[in-house]
Amino acid sequence: MTEGTFLVSVKIGVIFPSRGLIFSRTAQELLDNLKGYDYQIFFAHGRPIPDCFETPLQMALFDANITHIWIVEDDMVLPKGTLKKLLDADKAVVTADYPITKEGRGSVFRDASKKVLFCGTGCLLIKKEVFNELKSPYFRTDTKWNVKNYGEYIKFTAVHNESGDGYGLHDITFSFELHDLNIPIHVIPTKLGQRKLIELGKSGTNNGAHQTETWTKIIKDKRLKEIQSYPPEKKGDLVQVMSGTETMNVSKEHAVKLIKLGKAKAVPKKKSYIDWGKK
Repeated sequence: MTEGTFLVSVKIGVIFPSRGLIFSRTAQELLDNLKGYDYQIFFAHGRPIPDCFETPLQMALFDANITHIWIVEDDMVLPKGTLKKLLDADKAVVTADYPITKEGRGSVFRDASKKVLFCGTGCLLIKKEVFNELKSPYFRTDTKWNVKNYGEYIKFTAVHNESGDGYGLHDITFSFELHDLNIPIHVIPTKLGQRKLIELGKSGTNNGAHQTETWTKIIKDKRLKEIQSYPPEKKGDLVQVMSGTETMNVSKEHAVKLIKLGKAKAVPKKKSYIDWGKK
């Protein structure tokens, strides 16, 4: 595809959330990636999380011609061709990993089976029809997530967050909503970066440029290793079995009897569990 050639069958609705400031290089890289595509950018100005995501998204979903929603946060490093690689993946939901800390913690979290449980919203391409399966509001911060390490698996448990305190959270909850619908998050090999403001440029001087730094280091499975470094919690004496469509917690001895009698079967072991509580 040459520059200036539009893809008739694809229209990108770009969600460009900002709470007030954007990096000019990110804006330039965004526009460079969009060359040759039909697109519209939906901005957010001076809105908190999650409104800076939800408000422009709701506007984009009203456009019947939009086929893909591309969420790009205002501090991302977007190499040339990032959007093309996301589109070429041709998946319902696809992202690229990037560091969320200077030390190299990535935005994509995989459990020990390498299944993607959640990702950040720094660079996330979603086919529009996915939102037909989800409930509005699509992004919210009313849920925190506690994580426990049980040795063989980890468990995420929802905790009501009425006060709205904390940072982010919208991305994890959105990812878990997709998980419940069996909509996997795919990851392209391309690695992105993130820009950070160190100091605002001083006023009253010609040399008043902002001081920034760029994070590019990503340590594989850093967050998972941090979780698994905690002492595992005991699971207790009960185990799960499934009888029909019902899951029961019973003693190990009773579980063996039920399985031998054909009245129950063992629940397939997983490396991670998501507990919404009263959803």
